Amino acid sequence: MAKNIAADVLITANKELLIQNKKKGELAAELIIADKELAFQNKEKGKRAKELIVANKELAFQNREKGKRAEELIIANRELAFQNKEKGKREAELIIANKELAFQNREKVKRAVELMQANKELVIQNDEKGKRAAELVVADKELLFQNEEKVKRAAELIVANKELAYQNREKEKRADELIIANKELAFQNREKEKRADELIIANKELAFQNTEKEIKANELIIANNELTFQNREKERRADELILANKELAFQNEEKGKRAAELVIANKELAYQNEEKEKRAAELIVANKELTFQNREKEKRADELILANKELAFQNREKERRAAELIIANNELAFQNSEKERRADELIIANEDRRQTNEYLENLLNCANAPIIVWNPKYEITRFNGAFEILTGRTEAEVLGKSLEILFPPSQRKNYMAIIKTTLEGIRMEVVEFNILHIDGSIRILLWNSANIMTPDGKTPVATIAQLHDITQRKQTEEEIKNLNETLEQSVIERTKQLEAANKELEAFSYSVSHDLRAPLRHINGFVDLLMKNNALQLDEAGRRYLNIIAESSSEMGDLIDALLTFSRLSRTELQRTRINSENLVDKVLKKFSDELEGRKIEINILELDDIMGDENLICQVWVNLISNALKYTRNEAKAIIEIGCQTEPLQTVFYIQDNGVGFDMKYAYKLFGVFQRLHKTREFEGIGIGLANVERIILRHGGKCWAESEVGHGARFYFSIPKLIVIS
Repeated sequence: MAKNIAADVLITANKELLIQNKKKGELAAELIIADKELAFQNKEKGKRAKELIVANKELAFQNREKGKRAEELIIANRELAFQNKEKGKREAELIIANKELAFQNREKVKRAVELMQANKELVIQNDEKGKRAAELVVADKELLFQNEEKVKRAAELIVANKELAYQNREKEKRADELIIANKELAFQNREKEKRADELIIANKELAFQNTEKEIKANELIIANNELTFQNREKERRADELILANKELAFQNEEKGKRAAELVIANKELAYQNEEKEKRAAELIVANKELTFQNREKEKRADELILANKELAFQNREKERRAAELIIANNELAFQNSEKERRADELIIANEDRRQTNEYLENLLNCANAPIIVWNPKYEITRFNGAFEILTGRTEAEVLGKSLEILFPPSQRKNYMAIIKTTLEGIRMEVVEFNILHIDGSIRILLWNSANIMTPDGKTPVATIAQLHDITQRKQTEEEIKNLNETLEQSVIERTKQLEAANKELEAFSYSVSHDLRAPLRHINGFVDLLMKNNALQLDEAGRRYLNIIAESSSEMGDLIDALLTFSRLSRTELQRTRINSENLVDKVLKKFSDELEGRKIEINILELDDIMGDENLICQVWVNLISNALKYTRNEAKAIIEIGCQTEPLQTVFYIQDNGVGFDMKYAYKLFGVFQRLHKTREFEGIGIGLANVERIILRHGGKCWAESEVGHGARFYFSIPKLIVIS
């Protein structure tokens, strides 16, 4: 019975053991499947690790490429910044050059206006000289006429002498003005030369800068193309990296699921092992083996967890690097847009510089002054339109040819020797050269040159010269020289004639003083003797005849005295002082106080200007004019006399007006002649010399006399004193 129970228990235990073995076999099969899956996952993990290594290598390569591109971009940015600085400098220099050019243009306009004014003044001076030459011819004719009528025309001879002296002074003034104009012209030429030198240097620098900027712009375009290609490569690598990251994330999710299932299986297996230890000692070995396998699986699970953590860390690194790459791409895109904008600005600046170069080129071609440029081999490299007109040659005909073709054959050697000194640093400033025209004519020009140096300022690369045509001026100077020589010869001859006339006039004065007075003294003496000794023997008619002879002799003596006074006026030297005209007129009126007594006279003296002159002679003028006014108003119930002056820019005009008998204006030309009278002696006393003396005195002061009148309505006499003489 006991055996049967034991056998039943053993059978039951065996059945349970068989069931457990089956379960163990099933669990072992599941464990094998799990191991296979874990091995597959490990293989997949290895593949993913390899792909990750490859991706990391690609990312490292991309990072290195990115670093290189960043360095290149930094270098490009530095170059672009340097170019921007250079562009700023060039723009500032261009602005300064434009301002200098505008200032030079204004200076040129001023110099052109001054030159036009100087030319106009020179034309006026030439006209004046022509007038003076014509006046000299007229004066010569007058001299011939005066030689025939020496006694009557002595006064006109003195006037001609004064006119000649005035012409000489005018000639000296014109010569001084011409010298000043020449100096101003030379100064203007030097200024133009300096401006042309500065303009050419600025053009050379600008051309050099444009060339450098074009090179930099080409390099920048190439760098931009390479950078665009690298950006496209980086975008493609980023797309592949994103796909790899997505696949790796999906595998991580699958591994997570498998790890969760493995944990559950491990828990169930631990529970079974505990049951197996309880159930059978035979299963201990299997449990130990299973425990060892579990520990191995745990190790593998830990390794898988570590791998997952590493993979997660790598994913985070990749995401961070992807974000950095996106930021770098954005920065690169911004830099590209900045480069495009700067490239557009550079294109605009280049266009502005091109327009400026065209403007400067047009300015050079349109310049009125001839301009020429030659290289160190003395070959012509530039030749503007003004030079073409000057020589009759086109620019195409002379480019590359020697400067010698411009000069006359006989002067080429000397001129080239002077030009070759320019390469030694010697500047040609206002050097006079002859230029050969294509038609064989010779033009005389002033050369001003300057060297164009290399950037280091040590080696000349070209020489520029500006020319000024002075052919007309030289011809004018030669004509003026010939005219001056003619005038000087005429002056010498005229002076000799005047000296002879003055000697004859002095002889005439001596004859008048001595030879003419002796017969008068005899006549007066014998008339006086007849009146004293023989008066009783003469009847009334005889005594009247003797009285007439005595009066005529006395009148003849007065005429001789007046004529001598008139002749002495031209020989007396002027003693110029400042004259208070109002005080002088008051002083003269006091001399007529006796004549004013008993007459109803109103004398109005207006404000009179001070003048410079010989006070004694001007006093004589006022004496004669006031005397005439008092004399010719004698028959008026109330005499009205007005004395005044009119101030003009170049002269002061004095006048004296009365309400006397006046005169007929058709005889006005006789007023200031010697011994010319418009009224009979029995009506108004006088010998007709006073107004002639007035005119002689005023002419010696550089002024003139004239009169206005109407018969029965008084007269107004004028005389002028030039202010130019007042200043001198």
